[in-house]
Amino acid sequence: MHLIKNVIMLIWAAGLFVSCASSKKVVYLQDVDVNKRIKAECEYKTVIHTDDLLSIIVSCDDLESALPFNTPMIGLGREVNTTSSQQIPRGYLVDKNGEIDFPVLGKLKVEGISRNELAEMLKEKLSEYLKNPIVTIQFQNFKVTILGEVKAPGSYKVVSERVSLLDALGMAGDLQINGKRKNVLVMREQGDEKIFARVDLTSSDFIDSPFFYLQQNDVVYVEPNKGRIAGGSVSTFLPYILSSLSTIVALISLTR
Repeated sequence: MHLIKNVIMLIWAAGLFVSCASSKKVVYLQDVDVNKRIKAECEYKTVIHTDDLLSIIVSCDDLESALPFNTPMIGLGREVNTTSSQQIPRGYLVDKNGEIDFPVLGKLKVEGISRNELAEMLKEKLSEYLKNPIVTIQFQNFKVTILGEVKAPGSYKVVSERVSLLDALGMAGDLQINGKRKNVLVMREQGDEKIFARVDLTSSDFIDSPFFYLQQNDVVYVEPNKGRIAGGSVSTFLPYILSSLSTIVALISLTR
């Protein structure tokens, strides 16, 4: 019986040991000077990619003149030509060639340029048809995906096109205590290429990283640390171990 108690105490101690984490491994931005202003060196710029869905609204001094350059509004299950708070414009899907089919103007190459650059390009082209054209562009399907050791993994729609890695982790409920903060993986698509980067959240250096701000469809993966992996193994086999110990105790009691 004394041996069984010792085994149980060892299992409990092992679980306690692997669950403990040093503050140096879990605290974000450890080297930040709170009395110092840090200016990010990397310029933030969201560019348009294939499969983006763009909302483009054109207006001008004469609203009727702008109607041919706008897609029908969708709301309440029908298409109308008037706007309301419950209606959204039918979006322009960027095709595999990086183009959209715009009314009157036809095919336009938009991949690789920013939302503001596209707006300026459209205003220049529309000036031939409209007086003082105004172009408003938004991303309709901007999302990021957060996986791994976070409280609520999943895909999250971003209302603004400016979202930092910390913002995204906040939307997912922050990292679990057993998530690796020094080795967060960010996966990004640029054209026909896939880019993988590792980010150290414990260092302020990542503020200057091109991955501090996320792009649409970025995937963030937080790896489990060794304690989480070991703890998972222990928790998997612990019921079987306890069951075996209970059987041994029962057998010892019967032999007495």
